[in-house]
Amino acid sequence: QEFLDVENLELIVRAGISVTSPRGNVVIKDAEVQMSVSLHLDPGVAVTGVPWWVLPLAVLLGLLLLALLVLGLWKLGFFRRARAAPPAVPRFRAVRIPREQR
Repeated sequence: QEFLDVENLELIVRAGISVTSPRGNVVIKDAEVQMSVSLHLDPGVAVTGVPWWVLPLAVLLGLLLLALLVLGLWKLGFFRRARAAPPAVPRFRAVRIPREQR
């Protein structure tokens, strides 16, 4: 954004490397280098972003896809509660007998 008015830009890049090794046999020639990079910008080409209508469209399509996914999972029974299996031994309601009648 700082260079929107500039047609030509030249960058000077410097890079260096240093190696520390316990062995003394590591030799690097030309450990520092300098390069220049030239950029020629076309002023007729505008720098633009994404059109505004793409973002709401993407949000709506994402919500539609999410709704279809939830609907499909609901139809397949994904959101139903697991029910407990019936007990193997049936339960009966017992009648309480008073102590005097025992």
